[in-house]
Amino acid sequence: MLTYLKANGVLFCLKDHPNMAKPKQQVPERTRPAFHRISPVNINGAPGQRLMIVLRTRGCEYAAKNDGGCTVCGFANHALPGIGDQGILDQLTWALEELPLDGVDEIDLLTLGSFLNENEIAAPVRAELLGMIAGLGGVRRVSFESRSEYVTAAKLNQSRAILGDRTVEFGIGLESADDHVRNHIIRKGLTRERFERVVATLAQTGLDLLVYLLIKPPHLGEAQAIADAVASVAYVAEVAARHGVRARMALEPVFVAPNTYLERVFQRGEYRLVNLWSVVEVILKTHALGNIFVGLSDEDLARNRTTGSCPACQDRLVAEIERFNHTLDVSRLRELDCPCRATYLADRESGRI
Repeated sequence: MLTYLKANGVLFCLKDHPNMAKPKQQVPERTRPAFHRISPVNINGAPGQRLMIVLRTRGCEYAAKNDGGCTVCGFANHALPGIGDQGILDQLTWALEELPLDGVDEIDLLTLGSFLNENEIAAPVRAELLGMIAGLGGVRRVSFESRSEYVTAAKLNQSRAILGDRTVEFGIGLESADDHVRNHIIRKGLTRERFERVVATLAQTGLDLLVYLLIKPPHLGEAQAIADAVASVAYVAEVAARHGVRARMALEPVFVAPNTYLERVFQRGEYRLVNLWSVVEVILKTHALGNIFVGLSDEDLARNRTTGSCPACQDRLVAEIERFNHTLDVSRLRELDCPCRATYLADRESGRI
């Protein structure tokens, strides 16, 4: 049984409490998405609610062909190599039937790799998934994501046609504007030139752009991570403006997923999780550059190895970041303080973190 709490007009999904009644029969894993979450979002200036769904698929083809793929990605832990087309469709059917959709304005339909890769999601399945969402009332924006090599104008135009007059947003993981960070540290396998060709294709087809940017990839200290994220937002904003594409930047504080290169580095004591005060600083330095969203979800992969601060302020910082996602108002973020912040700033200045 799923439990939700509404506070200050925002709907949050709660994890099961140990004493909560459990259903007598568990829904088979192949029928349930790998992850789902309802959280605050802002859609073109209006507060709303976002349902994020991660569908189980065979897994990311790029990762399978490139020694595990990106160094921070743990989506392979959710993969079901033998899953068929119906198993993929059943997951969205379950989500639309079982989750509380009242008040949901946006659906982010994610997979474990690329929505536009037909070796992962067959073209008829892709069309049926989008058609299921097109039949819903009240959904104003739909997002899906893919690596650049699978993007064509034909696929994007088909998606727009199915979804009708909703805002359709195409997501891509740039991760960092820095070539070394992106392709040597993260091993993304994506050039700036290819990224900009995707943006040009979005301009031709009328889709919006959503770009995922990491905060604190491996081998970056806290100050370097802030500078990298700020520079990345500025780069994306400039490219989008040059092509006349409406863009949103999803800042993603890095968490440690199992069975990844990052986990091995973390276990050796060579990686420190990003501090929430760094996340707040990135927001304050970039919000004027464009539409910013902070992803605080760990897709059930982090095992509590995710961004944080001290016990006295962590929940408050998370709540205020979620509030920013809802309103795009930074005024309360500017007012935040805690005794731990002075220690954080001193450690950052000295290079200890």
